[in-house]
Amino acid sequence: MSFVIRRQLSTLIPPKIASARSLGSNPHAKRMADVVSFYQKLPKGAAPAPKPTANPFTKYYRAYFEGDNASGKPLLHLIALVVVVGYTWEYQSHLKHHH
Repeated sequence: MSFVIRRQLSTLIPPKIASARSLGSNPHAKRMADVVSFYQKLPKGAAPAPKPTANPFTKYYRAYFEGDNASGKPLLHLIALVVVVGYTWEYQSHLKHHH
């Protein structure tokens, strides 16, 4: 195998598990068998559902950012927050001029 092909194949496997040398010929078949057995032990399928939490930021993140629930509503929430905070700030600073 050429160096370029070995280099491309070596990027598919994390460096701590296999090196470019172990991708080549038969003397390193044991190393590749170790790599294959490592990947066979990894869990397959979808990740388990996250546990419910009482953290309001996590609830908000899961409601509007994760999976099929992703939407543009957080932008509207941010705009509303800026308007409310800006109005309150302006109102309070205006009152200071009258007292």
